[in-house]
Amino acid sequence: MVQRYLLKLYIRHFFLILFALVTFFVGLDFLTSLKKLPNAANLQLLYAFYKSLYGIEVLTPISLVFAVIATALKIIRSNELVALYSLGYSHKFMLKPFIWGSLGITLLYIGLHFTPFTYAEDYAKSIKRYNTFYRATNELFFKYQDSFVFFRKLYPIQKMATDVSIYEMKENRVSLKRLITAPKAIFKEDRWHLQDAKIIIKEPDRIKLYYGNISTLIGYRPKILDSVYEGKTNISLIDAFYAKELLAKEKLDTTRLRAIILYELFYPFFAPLLIIIISYFVPVTTRLGNLNLFTFGSILFSLIFWGMYYSLIKLSFNGAIPAYLAVFAPLIALAIGAWYIYQKYY
Repeated sequence: MVQRYLLKLYIRHFFLILFALVTFFVGLDFLTSLKKLPNAANLQLLYAFYKSLYGIEVLTPISLVFAVIATALKIIRSNELVALYSLGYSHKFMLKPFIWGSLGITLLYIGLHFTPFTYAEDYAKSIKRYNTFYRATNELFFKYQDSFVFFRKLYPIQKMATDVSIYEMKENRVSLKRLITAPKAIFKEDRWHLQDAKIIIKEPDRIKLYYGNISTLIGYRPKILDSVYEGKTNISLIDAFYAKELLAKEKLDTTRLRAIILYELFYPFFAPLLIIIISYFVPVTTRLGNLNLFTFGSILFSLIFWGMYYSLIKLSFNGAIPAYLAVFAPLIALAIGAWYIYQKYY
């Protein structure tokens, strides 16, 4: 009963804090970007909606930590905490709802990264920069098996490309075997369909010309092409795993994708670990501890750790720091501290 009450209190504070932070985040961005946004009200609403989703992605982990601080302040000031201690409830007993609650939300948060939720920032940027939801990626050039592919324009949302050229090379990868051009290509059934394609085949003594529809580029999804080959870091976990497999087959560098996968899978777990450490410093009553000092210190420590950890991961996206080091070193250090405190003092 007590744990259920604490869990409800924690979840309520989490949603209130997340709502407040996201509102501030979107409001501040909206004020600074208002002149750059389209005049259409529907596009402005869409921009605010996608920016809110991006704010949820960025602020959820730290909101989990702030919610524990807010819950602790509430039960201390109302003397509920000292009453629970007097009834014989241990610190470990009262900590469990916060750990399980934060873990549950963290797992749900990771699950959202398997969905298009991850692309919210992309959609917001499209509206801001191009005054439209359907933006195009220009002049995309990439490798596919023994061929080199060029898209003049790629429309990821519509799953369409225009002015497509495929340069299929011979086994020596020096001489051109055939050239395929098409004014338009559509992605469906996990492959690209080139419509009204022109096929030029080079033979030793002559050149052959054919026209027709061709299906090729199996597995090269529009979002993968847009995110990976344009160097973006916001890509869903499903697309990231799929893209990593494709790039590995082509023997291309997968450093950025490894960093993205590790970030989306493990980075959020800093919140439950930080909660264990901060909970140790919660004073029982206002008489036995400085509540203002606890609030200031815990918020400051949380923000410093979160900022440094997030910055290290962003550096790993560019290969400046190995992904495993950037993701796991701070997390392991935090886990050791949390385990030590939990075993010795709880």
